[in-house]
Amino acid sequence: MDKVRVGIIGCGGRGNSHALGYSQSSRVELVACCDSHLQGAEIMAERYGFAKAYSDHLEMLEKERLDVVSMCLWPELHCPVVLDCVNASHKPRLINAEKPMSPTYGEAVAMHEACEAAGIQLTFSHQRRFARTFGMAKQLIDEGEIGDLQRMEMNCSNLFDWGTHWFDMMLFYNHDLEPDWLMGQIDIAADHLVFGARVETAGLAYIKWPNNVTGLLTTGSGTAAPSAIRVIGSQGMMDVDHGKVRLFKAGSEWQNVPPRMDRTRGDDSSLHIMDSVDCLFEDRTSICCSANALRATQLIFATYESARARKRVLLPLKTDDSALLTMLERGEKAIPAWPAFLTDEEKEDGFELLFNGRDLTGWTQDSAAWTAEAGILHGGHDMPGVLRTTRSLTNFSIAFEARFANRAEASLFLRGCDTDGALTGIEIPLVENRTDPVSKESACGVRGVVAPSQEPRFGSSRWLWIEAICNGDSLKVMCDDHDLLDIQLSDYPELANLPPTGFIALQAREGWLDVRNMMLQPFG
Repeated sequence: MDKVRVGIIGCGGRGNSHALGYSQSSRVELVACCDSHLQGAEIMAERYGFAKAYSDHLEMLEKERLDVVSMCLWPELHCPVVLDCVNASHKPRLINAEKPMSPTYGEAVAMHEACEAAGIQLTFSHQRRFARTFGMAKQLIDEGEIGDLQRMEMNCSNLFDWGTHWFDMMLFYNHDLEPDWLMGQIDIAADHLVFGARVETAGLAYIKWPNNVTGLLTTGSGTAAPSAIRVIGSQGMMDVDHGKVRLFKAGSEWQNVPPRMDRTRGDDSSLHIMDSVDCLFEDRTSICCSANALRATQLIFATYESARARKRVLLPLKTDDSALLTMLERGEKAIPAWPAFLTDEEKEDGFELLFNGRDLTGWTQDSAAWTAEAGILHGGHDMPGVLRTTRSLTNFSIAFEARFANRAEASLFLRGCDTDGALTGIEIPLVENRTDPVSKESACGVRGVVAPSQEPRFGSSRWLWIEAICNGDSLKVMCDDHDLLDIQLSDYPELANLPPTGFIALQAREGWLDVRNMMLQPFG
């Protein structure tokens, strides 16, 4: 075997990181890439030299007889697509998948066991094992620089998306030893998603290993720690962050440790991908193998299970659901309604609530595409459709928070009207197409007329603050305090003769979007 035939499913940011890794290996033939958004696949194919682009991964698997497949999709798609690879008529020998493994523990186990039974090597991108600082910390621990490993303390935003890395680091530093038990707790104070997956707003996990090493992971935006990772030993301690390692020993001061590994082209993901291919040729197991990933994933769902059971959980974990999701579905935990209110300063500035947080008062729609629940407007979850204000406006500022499904497409209409049954007006695209070149179809421009000054990087289903100001001939659009559009309507023939007054509308086209904190400031 001289080279392996490689294909990628999912051509977003993570897919491009995988492609960069493959492009640096002499053992790889870049055969095909696939994305439901075909343009994204075509852009990747041209950028890295893949022979063909697809929009259907089943067609790609059937036609291309791939030896290696990268799967770079949102978590809810991981298990079905990995199993599609396992069940393909020509099975790949290696699947490199993105983390976190899956929304439930049962799906994670299913992927691992299916690939193991089929003789397929499966890895997940816990790429920090290849990072300069995190890898050097592992070397220092193994060399006894802090004595015997005793305790690890880590901090990040959430247990699921980021926490999977830190749980993996705990295991990495403790020789991938199976832990004894975990005790944890979580809180859900707001409706937060990461790549479409529900996450807690605060949590903690306390872990104990057979060698009496313990680990503590705390999560939440309000938490603070001296570093991302602190490792404590019998003779000292070490702080580890992206780009920096500090060492402390009794009787001395904190000292920065110079890097031992040279920087390489690409990123840590590139190193993971190149090593996975080498593992295939050299018949060795990747340090990012699914067995190691499953240990980290077990700790995520054991934390949820401990919160549900209200006691420590003995490992290995016996449940296969996500206790977090199950408790929400059964009403055993509830996400508080997002409060719709104006500050005193906003009231003084003339703002008013455009969405009251409870129902669609002041709005009308042409279908059942839009619903109001717990302070959030949900659009396009079951069908596309238009939601419009019952009042017309001329000069105003509208501001709101929004989040989007993967590859979702929606629009904000300003000074809208119905013309021969068609919705017209100033159409601001709200699209999750951050990997595409900036164009007249990009988010926060004017559809088909003018492009934004830069890509606003919608994505990962995080909340974004969007504001549009329509005042006479002037139109401005901002996203998260970045000025993306500042034009005079009269400079564009397509906009110059639009009606000066009309309704505001939200149109769900493809996929879903959620909106909250919607407020209006009329002028004059």
